Amino acid sequence: MSENVTLRYVNGKYIRESEYVPPRNRYHVDDSWTTTRDLPSGRLRIVAYSPYGRVNWSTQWQERKSASLRGQIKSIVEAIEAMAPNLVAKLEEADRQAEIRHREWLAAEERQRREEDRKRVGQSIAESNAELRQVIEHWSNVMSIEHFFAGVERQANDLPEIDRCHVLERLTLARSFLGSQDPLDFFRSWRTPEERYAPRYPNDEQERQEAG
Repeated sequence: MSENVTLRYVNGKYIRESEYVPPRNRYHVDDSWTTTRDLPSGRLRIVAYSPYGRVNWSTQWQERKSASLRGQIKSIVEAIEAMAPNLVAKLEEADRQAEIRHREWLAAEERQRREEDRKRVGQSIAESNAELRQVIEHWSNVMSIEHFFAGVERQANDLPEIDRCHVLERLTLARSFLGSQDPLDFFRSWRTPEERYAPRYPNDEQERQEAG
């Protein structure tokens, strides 16, 4: 153990204040000063503690100036041995509590993963539905355009040759300007919810549908 000791600086070194002897010559005064520092006390302390961080236990025995630890060794050993069963019980309880916390953490992680999975499933359904509606709308527009072009072509066939050629030429330009209008191209590009995201917990969605 250490103890806080008053030291005096004399002649270039520190000595304990208790060891300092003032000059006998009353006309001579040492150029010195005092300070305090922690120094070894020469007394021992025995500390017994749990080596497992999950169990907080410790006890100690320390020497006094008037009493050494030598005569207490047997009682110290007996005290530590007596504490062992209690320490084992605490360790087992700490392990049990740690296992409970670990299971709770795993359950929370699982709930979070399932919740994230449900969100992504819902998002894939919404996106797939929106895209399919766009495909249907585009299909309707394409059919309207094709119906218009077909009507122009039918009426052009009733025109004189010069006018008919002129109208059909412009009809070709119009088709070329609009580009590919095959609705199947857009329908093939549509993705189902499962194609957008494969659920990690497909049974959850099935159970919700059955419950509904």
